[in-house]
Amino acid sequence: MPVEIIEAFRAVAPTLEAFARTNGFVIDRYRRGKAAWELRCARQQGGEARLTVSYRERTGHLLDVSATWWVDDLTSRTRRLVSAKAGAFDRRASQRQLEQLLLDAMHQIDRWAPSDLGPPRGPFKDWVADGGETLTDDHDQLPVR
Repeated sequence: MPVEIIEAFRAVAPTLEAFARTNGFVIDRYRRGKAAWELRCARQQGGEARLTVSYRERTGHLLDVSATWWVDDLTSRTRRLVSAKAGAFDRRASQRQLEQLLLDAMHQIDRWAPSDLGPPRGPFKDWVADGGETLTDDHDQLPVR
């Protein structure tokens, strides 16, 4: 990961870590090599949700915050999801603004109902429906919101 991206997240790490701890999220840093931190949880309504804080490479001083919820059907190997952008955080602004964006995104996730999910996407041929490894194996280890 480039140094400027690591530095950008180092500056907001205490805010992201405190928010995750307080609100029941697990943090994945730079998952799959992305310039982003993902705050993940399982949902009581099923599936998995995440708040994504991503580095906007063209500007360097902006971090985008978005919310996503998805539900996998391992039998049909499909996924239904809904997502929304909460906003952009200027790293020169107060950390309170980042906290507010995270709260807004979390409340959006909490408001979503199964009827908000989009149509099934897939099938994803590399998923295993009979208990083998899947893309969502770590779902059972996530805190539930």
